[in-house]
Amino acid sequence: MNQQNQTAPQTAAPKTFTTITAAELMAQEFEPLQFVIEKILPHGLFIFAGSPKIGKSWLTLDMCQAISTGGKLWDFNVMQGEVLYLALEDKYSRLQGRLKQMKADNLDISRLHLKTAAFGMTSGLFEAVHNFITAYPNTNFIAIDTLERIRDGGRERDIYSCDYNDMNKLREITDKHKLTLLLVHHTRKMFDPDPLNTVSGSTGLIGAVDGAFVLMKDKRTGNKAKLIISNRDTESFCFDLRFDPDICRWDGFHGEQQRGRRR
Repeated sequence: MNQQNQTAPQTAAPKTFTTITAAELMAQEFEPLQFVIEKILPHGLFIFAGSPKIGKSWLTLDMCQAISTGGKLWDFNVMQGEVLYLALEDKYSRLQGRLKQMKADNLDISRLHLKTAAFGMTSGLFEAVHNFITAYPNTNFIAIDTLERIRDGGRERDIYSCDYNDMNKLREITDKHKLTLLLVHHTRKMFDPDPLNTVSGSTGLIGAVDGAFVLMKDKRTGNKAKLIISNRDTESFCFDLRFDPDICRWDGFHGEQQRGRRR
C-alpha cells in the first residue's frame, strides 16, 4: 500500500517581547555623548530653521569653518574634524566671497569640503555620503543647506508620516557614523509663542530629530536675533546674537541656559 508523506503544518512561534530589566540596564556601560560643539551640538540629527534670508547660511558656514579648523564657536570649543557642507542654494563664487568676508582665507580650511549640488534621498544621497566618509573617515559634521533640496521622493498623503519617515531615513547616516548632521530648513510666517511650532512642516519633522535650532529676528532689517536651541539630550539654550557686518558673523552674544530637555 502506497503511503504519502504528509508534512505536519508548522505552528508559528508565539509573538512575545524580549525585554531587559531596569537593573540590567543600569549595569550596562554606554559611551558618553560626543559633541562637535561643546554643550550645544552633540552627535545626531538636527534641524536649523529660520525664515528666508535671515542669516542661517552665514551661521552654518561659521559652524563649518570652526569645526574644520578646530577653533571656537563663540565661547564654545569644537571637536575638529573633516566637514562636508552641501550648500545647495549657493554658487562657488558666492561661497568664496563669504569665506573671504569671514576672514577664513587666513586659516587652514583644507578640512572644509564644499559642494553646491547633491543627489536626492532616493537617487544616491546615502551612497554618496557613505563614500565621502569612507574617503574622509574623520568626518564629524555634515550640513545640508537646505533640506528641501534633497527631498526628491513622492510625498505621502499623510504629511506627518512623510516628514517622520524622511527624518528616520536621514538618521541612518548618524546611526552608522559617529557624526552630526545638520539640516537647514525654513520656518512658517505665522506667529507661535513656541519657536519649535514655527518650523515648516508637520510635528513629525521635529519629533524625529535629536534637536532643533531656531533663529528668529524681531526686525528683518536689524542685526539682532535670538537663537533658540532645544535638544533631546542636552539642556536648552537661548542666545542673543548680533550680526557683525565687518566679518559677516553672528557674534557679540550672551547665552541663557534653560532648564529642561526635549522628550
